[in-house]
Amino acid sequence: MYRGQIVTLDLLIALSIAMAVILVINTQWGVLLNSVDDYHVRISAEKAAYLSSFFLTNGPGYPSDWNNTNVRIVGVAKDLDVIDQTKFNTLMKINNNSLGEMLGVPEYKIFINLTNSTGTTINATGLRPVNQNLSSSVLSFVSFNSNLCKLYVTVWK
Repeated sequence: MYRGQIVTLDLLIALSIAMAVILVINTQWGVLLNSVDDYHVRISAEKAAYLSSFFLTNGPGYPSDWNNTNVRIVGVAKDLDVIDQTKFNTLMKINNNSLGEMLGVPEYKIFINLTNSTGTTINATGLRPVNQNLSSSVLSFVSFNSNLCKLYVTVWK
């Protein structure tokens, strides 16, 4: 062999190994990015469900004497986790398509389900999740008509 000469077989083997490494890295990079994106989307849905539940159960909404025509932020609590029956009934009259916007999560559809302690539905409003790609639900224990109840707030796309 002469000085500075590259053996063609050695070069082909080195290039083949380098290409294989690049291919594996490229494939795994796509999988990693999909995982991170899915995680971000799921976390966003969980935050939206929590935020919606928080607005509903922690205050009277805005304005505090809202009705289905002037509501800006929906809230149905007269005290912390104590549901006002009149406001909850008014909540049932709000347009399902604008409910997410009024709860601070306009990119999601909302389904709200109030059940008694045994799980029997007392009242429900919003759009039920059907064939959704993504949903997240938050359970809050609330007082409704002096009874312990469960309020499920589900957000979905």
